[in-house]
Amino acid sequence: MWSFMMWPRGHKVDLLVLFMCIITLMLILPVESHPQNNDQNKRLFLGCNWKCAVETTDEVDELCDNLNRMWGSLSSEEKRKVELCVNPPYVYLDRPNIGNTGTTTAKMLLSLGCSSVLLGHSDRRNNLHETDQLISDKVKKALSAGLGVTLTIGELPYQRTWGLALLTLRKQLEAAIKGIQPNEWDRVVIAYEPVWAVGEGATPCSPKEAQRIGSYLRRLITKRVSADAAAACRLTYTGSVNEQNAVEYASLEDVEGFVVGRAGLDTTSLRSIIHTLANSSG
Repeated sequence: MWSFMMWPRGHKVDLLVLFMCIITLMLILPVESHPQNNDQNKRLFLGCNWKCAVETTDEVDELCDNLNRMWGSLSSEEKRKVELCVNPPYVYLDRPNIGNTGTTTAKMLLSLGCSSVLLGHSDRRNNLHETDQLISDKVKKALSAGLGVTLTIGELPYQRTWGLALLTLRKQLEAAIKGIQPNEWDRVVIAYEPVWAVGEGATPCSPKEAQRIGSYLRRLITKRVSADAAAACRLTYTGSVNEQNAVEYASLEDVEGFVVGRAGLDTTSLRSIIHTLANSSG
């Protein structure tokens, strides 16, 4: 009989399985070179996840007006180098009332003028129990409909504590890869979101760790798909990024932008982050 111990959130863990998982992790990252990201023409990515922070149509109108003014104030060089993507709750994508039962399709979003969707966020995975398979299905349908996809992956605090971060990321990414065709990778953004680094007062993931994860993800895509796919997609970091610390991440080789939460609601902060990204691309 194996000994058991309690995992956070009440899960039982077989100690032998845990030991094997840790040994597996030691084999995941062989010492090898990885494909270089030398595409100087690839636009850096800045996603803004509004979550439920904007609650009224008046607030939406004001924020959109501010965003339009901010974007108009940017230089042509900054606009060329950085793609800005706003992810509002879908209820604000169109003002007329639309009968529905609480769900949307990719075609509905396209008809409203959307160009991209945010999938796999930890709020959906952990609070609404969306599985890797469901997220993979959503990725497939969104891309096949012509939408871009920002795929969020990341580990929970207990997964990091027990040394299972890379195994978790690998599982999440490999599931999503099944829904992506070879010619669709240039419409894919992979957003690494360490859940333990998200939220007001949280400690951001260190730049060194963000680069280590970005490098690992690029190697994994190269191995599981192709070097072309790894070069075509964009790898971003999300987790307490603001105008003060953005410069520490913007210079990393395998961080090609950010997805921000609170900073995306403040156009002054957003303007500063765009400036930082544009300057980092040379």
